[in-house]
Amino acid sequence: MNQGDSATGKPIYLYQKDIRELQLANGAIRTGINILLKMEKLEVKDLGAILLAGAFGNFIRRNNARRIGMLPPVPCERIRFMGNTASFGAKLVLLSVEEEEYAARITKATRHVDLSKDPGFLEEFSSAMLFPDGE
Repeated sequence: MNQGDSATGKPIYLYQKDIRELQLANGAIRTGINILLKMEKLEVKDLGAILLAGAFGNFIRRNNARRIGMLPPVPCERIRFMGNTASFGAKLVLLSVEEEEYAARITKATRHVDLSKDPGFLEEFSSAMLFPDGE
């Protein structure tokens, strides 16, 4: 991008390495979503909302994330930014016995999923790294 076209008045450079990093991140995120949906026998239409936590959600534009295939094609109003949920949850647990008990129940109901062990991981990841055709 030329100097005059950027908000700062300085040129912006985009390198092949930058595109590759985006492809890898895009592929990893979408692969995780797709494999978890398959494991639970759900489809994108079954999702009530997509919750984005942490710094990731602060710097992403919903429509752009959908357009490049990072997030499934759900209406933008169903993609929500949750902020620093780890910090918020820690505060709740420290201030409330009920919240601590609730967190313990969630922990017991949660299971770890090693996505790389899924038989379809490599194929799913390879496919998810490709940017979709333009709208």
